[in-house]
Amino acid sequence: MNPSLMFQLQITDAEGNRRTIPLPATTSIGRQEGNDLLLDDQRVSRRHAKIECSEELCHITDLGSSNGTTVDGERLHANVPVAFAPGTVAEIGGFELALTAVPVPEPVREAEVPAAPEEPEETPKAAEPPPPEPPSAAPPAYVPDDMVPPGLTLESRRLLTYLPGIYQTSFMARFLGIFEAILTPIEWNIDNFDLYLDPGTAPMDFVPWLASWFDVAFDPSWTEAQRRSLLSEAHDIYARRGTKWALGRTIEICTGHTPVIIDADPDTEPFTFKVVLPKTARSLDREMVERLVDAHKPAHTLYTLDYER
Repeated sequence: MNPSLMFQLQITDAEGNRRTIPLPATTSIGRQEGNDLLLDDQRVSRRHAKIECSEELCHITDLGSSNGTTVDGERLHANVPVAFAPGTVAEIGGFELALTAVPVPEPVREAEVPAAPEEPEETPKAAEPPPPEPPSAAPPAYVPDDMVPPGLTLESRRLLTYLPGIYQTSFMARFLGIFEAILTPIEWNIDNFDLYLDPGTAPMDFVPWLASWFDVAFDPSWTEAQRRSLLSEAHDIYARRGTKWALGRTIEICTGHTPVIIDADPDTEPFTFKVVLPKTARSLDREMVERLVDAHKPAHTLYTLDYER
């Protein structure tokens, strides 16, 4: 039978400072107060990831974070647990998390004490009734850890501190925990709503709503990085919409290739310009490129799309 393991996490920040913490059964990781492991970095989401450990192995799960979690250089899929073995290094923001394990020592057996010599029997006395036992408090109901949302607890951590000491009891902590579990997520959203309005930090499910501000329709072939980059520059592009720079920059972001736009060729018809892409762009979907040009060119102009020869 394999001995049980005690897992530890070695945390290294961007400046090289290190610290080691023991890992319980479940460890929530994030930038928001209330997580088991706080990582103070803007690239770390409020609820970024969690580590779950049994007696023999650990798993790490990315909780749909904005900037993702990598394990040994590979980015994790959101909400998919991945084995986290000793010696493996995870990267979250500017932090490196290295897992180590040590065997749990077996408990030391107490030495057997020799039995005391028997004493001569005495005349038995009348048995006295035992004193009544004090009533014991009923054990608290068991609540599994995975039923408690990350960042929250079954007992109040903040609201209880506003009460006088005489009222800071175990019952009141559990009672106020109900209201704290309702109000705390609302406060998190309000305090960090600016992150929802930034294309670089907004959750991916929130990005289409930001795109609706500019009436941008994403093409299914665009990557997450291309969509966020287009939204982060949309205010500049739309301020100069209809110009050579705005059209060229839009094509460059959405295709990864820098076009050459010729609008002063004497051999072309009036109000006609050329869009020339490098020959490496032949693998692109031509209809997608044409939709981009049609959406960002001046309405009264015509164009031709070609590739470098």
